[in-house]
Parts: sequence; C-alpha cells; structure tokens
Amino acid sequence: MTAIEFVDVETARKAPGVRIVVSGVVPSPWSEATKGLFRVANIPVLAVRRLRDAAEITAWTGVDNVPVVFHDDEPARTNWAAITTLAARLAGPGVLIPDDVGARAEAMGLLHEIAGEGGIGWNARLAMIDATVTSGGKRGFPLPVGQYLAKRYGYTPEIAARLRERIERQLHLVRDRLLAQRAQGHAYLGGARISALDIYLATFLTPLSEIPGEDCPQLEPVLRLAFGSAHDELGELVPAELVAHRKMILERHLAWPIAL
Repeated sequence: MTAIEFVDVETARKAPGVRIVVSGVVPSPWSEATKGLFRVANIPVLAVRRLRDAAEITAWTGVDNVPVVFHDDEPARTNWAAITTLAARLAGPGVLIPDDVGARAEAMGLLHEIAGEGGIGWNARLAMIDATVTSGGKRGFPLPVGQYLAKRYGYTPEIAARLRERIERQLHLVRDRLLAQRAQGHAYLGGARISALDIYLATFLTPLSEIPGEDCPQLEPVLRLAFGSAHDELGELVPAELVAHRKMILERHLAWPIAL
C-alpha cells in the first residue's frame, strides 16, 4: 500500500503523475475518500493540504473547493465521480469499481447515494448547517461559517426537515447491500475484496460518528463540535453493521487514526 507524500504547492504543480489537494482542516469525507482510493489502489500520490489561507492553491486549481485531482497534463477532476473514475482507470480493471458494465452502473449508483448531491455526506453536512442556523451558532459551525455554507449548499428549513427520513433510507440501502454480500460469504460491499464502495462508506460515515481526540488528533475543537452536531442529530440512525464495517475498513485498509 503506497503512502501519500505531502508536499508544497510548487512541488506538486511541477510534478508529473497524480497530485491531489485535500482538506487539511477537517476530515472531509470527499477528501478522505480520495486519499483512500489512491492508497488502496497502490498508486503513488503527491498531496497538498488546503488550509485556511488557500489563495495560492486556488490560483493553481482554479476552484475554491476540495478535493482536486490532477493526473499528468489532463484536466483537473473536482467531483467524486470523475475522481473515482480516474482512480479506477489507473488502478486497473476491477480493483476499485467493477469492470462489468452492469455491475459498474450499480456500484456508481450506490456511490451516488453515499457521495453525490443529496447523498449521505451531503445530508450530514446539511445537518451541521441546520444545527448552526437553528442554534444561532451555539451548535454546529460558528454562525458566519454556517451561514456561508447554507448559501453554498442550498440549505433551507424545508430541506432540513426531510434529512432524517432521507438519510435513514440511504443507510438502510447500504446495510442491505452489506448483508446480502455477507450471505454470499463476502466481507465487503463489492464482494471478496475492498472496493470504492467500502472506501466511500467508511469515510462518509465519519460525520455521523463520534470523533474523540484520539481518532483524529489534528481536528480543531471548534470543528470537532461542528462534526459532533451531525452525530448528535443523525448518528443513532446508522445501523450497527455499518458502524462495525467502518471500523474494519479504517483500521485494516485506510490510515488510522484519521490524519489530516
């Protein structure tokens, strides 16, 4: 399993191969999944941490967001589906997503329910924003941050009212997939070996999980509080089977404790 080497912006800009920009502030599921994909695929990666002062990174990537993935001279990838597809191509057939077109379509559909707009991660973030807005910043993010994110991600009270029902259905969908695989003698969501499905599930359950200091030592207290608000609101909905599966994937296949 190839380690990810963290470098400065100029080093990454000049290098060939895969370069990624990921959050250095919070265990963003999208960033952590990106690191996990390349780590499990054993692909060498140079990584840059995006911190609060990110003007130099934004000038390079052209986007005010993470993750961003560069490969040689190809255009930057900035969304989970494009990043996953690139990682799968570089990893080789069947390593991260199925090679069979039907199985691949099914896997990508399930990944959308985890990582796409309106998916598990999206809903967890909206729960953090809702906690911020409804408490005036006493829970969730600091109020100015929550208000900024509310505009950016389309938060409304009406959307927030549907979060629990939506995310519960999504969690049960994934739980049912895991149980079906176990009934066939498989330990992973995609069958006999780890795949992108397991990587995304494990990383996207982080906002719905308790995050004590030892689990992510670099997470600042104010942001630990924000992530904790998603767990407070929705954590009880996560089936026990998925809690155990997340623990196994993180400890066996991904970096543990979570390192930003």
